[in-house]
Amino acid sequence: MDKKKFAAVAAIVMMTAVPCGAENADAAKSAVPSVQTVSETAETVSAVGSVSKVFCTVCALQLSEQGLLDIDAPVTDYVPEFTMQDERYMDITVRMLMNHSSGLEGNVFGDMIVYDEATTEYHDTFLEKLSRTRLKADPGTMSSYCNDGFTLLEIVVERVSGQSFTDYVDEHIAKPLALENTGTSLKMYGNEKAAKVLVDGDVRYATDYCTAFGSGGIMSTAPELARFGSAMFTGNDVLLSQSSKDEMEKSNARDKYEDGFGLGWDSVDLSKKYDMNKDVQLEFKGGALNHQFAGLMVAPDEKISVSVLLSGGDSNVAIAMSESLMLTALEEQGITAAFIQPEARQTADTVPTEYLDMADIYASEGGLYSVSFPDAKYMEITELTSVVPLTKRYMYTTDGDFVLMNGEPGTATFAQDADQHILEFVERNGETYICDSSNTDFDGFGRDKQDSYYLQRVGKYGVSEDVQAAWDARDGLRYYFTSASYSNMMYYSFRAASPSMLVTVPNEDGYAMIKNSTVRIADADRGRGFVHIPGPAGRDVKDYEFFTEDGCEYVRTSAHDSTGIRESDIQSFSSDIHEIALETGKAKWYNIGDMANKSIALTIPDHAAVYVYDRFDHTVYSSYMTDYGNTVTLPTEGKIVFVGETGGTVSIR
Repeated sequence: MDKKKFAAVAAIVMMTAVPCGAENADAAKSAVPSVQTVSETAETVSAVGSVSKVFCTVCALQLSEQGLLDIDAPVTDYVPEFTMQDERYMDITVRMLMNHSSGLEGNVFGDMIVYDEATTEYHDTFLEKLSRTRLKADPGTMSSYCNDGFTLLEIVVERVSGQSFTDYVDEHIAKPLALENTGTSLKMYGNEKAAKVLVDGDVRYATDYCTAFGSGGIMSTAPELARFGSAMFTGNDVLLSQSSKDEMEKSNARDKYEDGFGLGWDSVDLSKKYDMNKDVQLEFKGGALNHQFAGLMVAPDEKISVSVLLSGGDSNVAIAMSESLMLTALEEQGITAAFIQPEARQTADTVPTEYLDMADIYASEGGLYSVSFPDAKYMEITELTSVVPLTKRYMYTTDGDFVLMNGEPGTATFAQDADQHILEFVERNGETYICDSSNTDFDGFGRDKQDSYYLQRVGKYGVSEDVQAAWDARDGLRYYFTSASYSNMMYYSFRAASPSMLVTVPNEDGYAMIKNSTVRIADADRGRGFVHIPGPAGRDVKDYEFFTEDGCEYVRTSAHDSTGIRESDIQSFSSDIHEIALETGKAKWYNIGDMANKSIALTIPDHAAVYVYDRFDHTVYSSYMTDYGNTVTLPTEGKIVFVGETGGTVSIR
């Protein structure tokens, strides 16, 4: 488990029914017989992150039950201004938004998660940004987790209902369930019961809010979130009819390796992870912002709803705690679940000849890999786009697959890894994939068993020498975000505003990686995301382009949702700089240089922020740290960035 400090609030709701209708609000509250909390209090309000997708799905299905929305109709029937740089977008249906099969690239970032601000800017500019993008797959042909689908679904709900999403959730979900501390971040902004945000264990930060309301912008308390989950119980029709919930519970997986999304749910058959003495349907949805995490798990037939909200920690802790609490509640009903233990595989000394032709270049959204079979004794997979190439080895087994090994081949240390990964070659829709069945330790909460697509065979891909040379010249360079607003969490997250480091691949012309996204080089200044993989390995595919402005080189996504300046174009900070004139959409970056170890006092206006980073790009100061004061000692070889709106000025002394 993550050893950093975190605050957790958990709730378990077990009931036979919830009274129907808003007129029974008091009865609904009293119908919660069992609420258990850990740390914080039951009244603590936290972001539920992507658990919001279940809320958004309920909204859409309510409108469907009223005959106002056909979930199998094209999205353009309800949002005619929705367009993309890809004519296939017209085939996207409302249902595809809910089960992650729309083919949308994944996530338009922009100002999606912000500190201490209530704003609709992300919502208001979303369709414009989406219009610059294309699809990564034919709609309806594969499932890959997609935030954008639910932001688009949020807009569908607004168009059909005639209400803002905030008002719709309040009237049609919160009120019927008597949820007094549940709503979008726009409604809950500034709530005095908000969770304390902890960073690195003990550093207090301003609250982070998600402004993509349908995708991740709901806030709630643990008991109220569990009560919302109880509306999914079999026979409970407070929010939805049973037929609508049956639709939500249908897995969209086309094979064992594809994610078993329901409508809104991450998984509707989580019980397959366990050896259980009774068939139980378990539905789960996790959520994560920058510093807040959530889990909601429901056993609809057993009428158990479990919620976990965290401040600090990480998403895996929220998932593990949710599962642990659910298994405990099931045990009270005589239902036992044991973690499935990995069994050692019988390995063979050689790899059959039919696999040797599989040696080639493979890719995921997050990297390029070489697959080989040294002397036909084992399979070797090397990550080519890692700064330090990492190699893993797999032995062929008598079951016709490959198992992960540790140690050095030919020595006594060469043994099967305790965190088991079994790889299989799979053909799907004319593509060759390597799929992974894993059984690993889960943060001290038992075992985590997953089946997923791992890599896609992509082969050699060359470009002209001059085009490759233009990209090779950028190898190892970092690009620092400039386009995000002053409140955007990206200035804290992923090490110094998610700096994009570009990596090209020696001897594999035509491929590169930018900010953990693998691209094929299109020309000297453009790279295109290209993988076509179901599941996490194909999530958030993006296109990038480089451009020059005022003598500086920048990189940006095709959606123009994030732009970064080349590190070598960042100027040096100095003692004679006493004020920084701010400019909307253009963060002002400086290398600390000769100002190392010197203290500066900052006067920061409203609608502005300042961040300081060490030489490893870790955040050491942010104006969103609470109770820090305005004096900062600058680190060695770090950076400082000033962000705000045109007309504002940061004073320095």
